[in-house]
Amino acid sequence: MARIAWYQEKIGAYDQQVWEKSLEKADLNGLDSKPKRTGYIKPDLIDVDLVRGSTFSKAKPESPWTALTRKGLVRVLLFPFFFKWWIQVTSKSISSCILVLYFMQVAAVVLYLEVPGASASEVFGPMCLMLLLGTVHCQIVSTECSRWPSGSPAASSTTSPAGASIKVKPREVERLRPSVGSRPASDTDDTMWEELLQGPDSASTGSSDSEGNGRYNAGLVLPQNTTLSSDDDSLQQGITGNQLSWLQACHPSKDRVSAIIWEQGECKKADMSVLEISGIILTRVKLVEQGMGYLVLGGLMTATLALLPFAFRVAQHLDMSSLGSVSLAELLQMAVGLPDTQAYAFFFITTVQRVCLTGLFFFMMCVAERTYKQRLLFAKYFSHLTSARKAKKSEIPHFRLKKVQNIKMWLSLRSFLRRRGPQRSVDVIVSTIFLLALSISFIICAQLLHSHKTFLESLTNWELMVWGSSLILFLLRLATLGSETNCKYSNSSVLLTEQINLYLKMEKKPNKKEELSIVNNVLKLATKLMKELDTPFRLLGLTVNPLIYNITRVVILSAVSAVVSDLLGFNIRVSRLSVPNFKITALWFL
Repeated sequence: MARIAWYQEKIGAYDQQVWEKSLEKADLNGLDSKPKRTGYIKPDLIDVDLVRGSTFSKAKPESPWTALTRKGLVRVLLFPFFFKWWIQVTSKSISSCILVLYFMQVAAVVLYLEVPGASASEVFGPMCLMLLLGTVHCQIVSTECSRWPSGSPAASSTTSPAGASIKVKPREVERLRPSVGSRPASDTDDTMWEELLQGPDSASTGSSDSEGNGRYNAGLVLPQNTTLSSDDDSLQQGITGNQLSWLQACHPSKDRVSAIIWEQGECKKADMSVLEISGIILTRVKLVEQGMGYLVLGGLMTATLALLPFAFRVAQHLDMSSLGSVSLAELLQMAVGLPDTQAYAFFFITTVQRVCLTGLFFFMMCVAERTYKQRLLFAKYFSHLTSARKAKKSEIPHFRLKKVQNIKMWLSLRSFLRRRGPQRSVDVIVSTIFLLALSISFIICAQLLHSHKTFLESLTNWELMVWGSSLILFLLRLATLGSETNCKYSNSSVLLTEQINLYLKMEKKPNKKEELSIVNNVLKLATKLMKELDTPFRLLGLTVNPLIYNITRVVILSAVSAVVSDLLGFNIRVSRLSVPNFKITALWFL
């Protein structure tokens, strides 16, 4: 990297004019010589990050995804040597079970060479699945460092030479204090294998896992002169500068709105903050019973993929005309071959691996589906806040956007609720599902184009079709939930209704017309700003980049067109129909 920077400066020197060279030679330390005075960030103003949602940021890994993928592959391939690390990021029982599966996989590879009737997909399928699951898990647990923003009290306490007595409420101290079980995992125990995890990617970030571990622990140290306080006023008085802005961004408890709540059918008023309203909504979301449909679907797909090799071998040897005269022993012989200890051991090992690893993958997809469902519930309850009837039915607070302060609270609550729950970890799972479905689609299209007459005679193709159909079902479910969630948060009818209410109040109270007109203008600006910043829901992965998304769409549609044209014997034309909130791709037959 140093040589690249040197060459960049070298070639940049040829493009410079005389004034640029004179500026570089001049002493530009103007900020150091300028007189400075204490400044304050005004808490009554909002940033564009509040509407976009990045105000309430989540933990992110420091290493790039290429380094995390390499580390994940190494930790799975050399699982016994990283056993302590796996215990730290999972548990001892789970790591022990995965270790057993690891050695079973090694035994399956050895037995595969000795069993003549074994299929390649039976041994390499679980192997690829174990590598995929391990890599995804390493991506998820890679946020062990830099959990605190630079302006947080914990982080500033390690850098400020003077960050001064800080008064914090007792529950804030307990929240800031790191728990014993939250110690990030590191590779310091595996020093002999540390070189395998280091590379140019980790060197470019300027940190390794062990270094990040040190920074993370250091960032969680509370100031020694921290004192306790029980009220919000002393909390605001004892914190200044970056600490004030950070606490107001993450804990906007100072701003309150007069909300209506219902207790035993009676209507009452209470001043509530963003945290209090979101806490009530979170409680309502947790009380909603989640369906078991997709968990059952995952179990059925797991059983299908585990028994598919046996059913395929039986279908190959079974004569339908003599189906009634076939005994159970003959069916068993068709499924696993002639009685052989090594063959029985191989099929038993591969079946156990398929059940465990496939079940883990579908369990992970069910976690993503449940998270998307909860996001939709958050958006649903948020849309009920400004409706008296829906708020009473949902048992959540209700307030109108009749003041500028109420609009600010509404935007803050909208941003806060959109960031609740798992974010990046679930995005990693969804991206994996999308990329896996995309890869399987390419392979199936290529196999159909290569030999469509013998396509169904391969066990691998049957497995790919089962995997592809199940992944597409989950992707459709996630896309539907994501689109509905986005529509709930971006629904401008709420703001339009509030504008009508303002005009009604102007008619009843002409003396407040000027004040209500200002609120009406702010509502119009909020509507435009939401439309400007919000983007239609898209699945993550390759669809984030519009260029790659368009290329991928064209390639997939071209492959599907080629397959259908080759199978049916006539050409097709692909066109796209656009309707509100959805994009439909239609195939027109010529």
